[in-house]
Amino acid sequence: MSDQFSVYLDEITDKVVAAIPAASFKAMEHVRGVAVERTPLETGNLRDEAATLPTDAGARVYYPGPYARLQEYGVSESGKELRHEVGQSFYLVTAITEETPAVLEILATELRAVIE
Repeated sequence: MSDQFSVYLDEITDKVVAAIPAASFKAMEHVRGVAVERTPLETGNLRDEAATLPTDAGARVYYPGPYARLQEYGVSESGKELRHEVGQSFYLVTAITEETPAVLEILATELRAVIE
């Protein structure tokens, strides 16, 4: 009986581990969507270039180039604070911190689905 239980747990563990990349991608895609809504808007290029990328550990939200960093932190090269008519500074950081409960729920839902 004990061996059967171990095999059963091993199967569940394998399923959960295999589901982590897709679950992480789905959770980070949610964060990307929230961050894009907060991203400063001038031409729309910065919002359009936001992407969710797979990683060895799961997934990450990516904005390319130094312009994205400049807009994220909201300070120009001269040290002057940037003003955003649409969007905000710290668009990615706030999305990550404020959406943590939603991210955890997405992960839980996705991982729970593979063991039920």
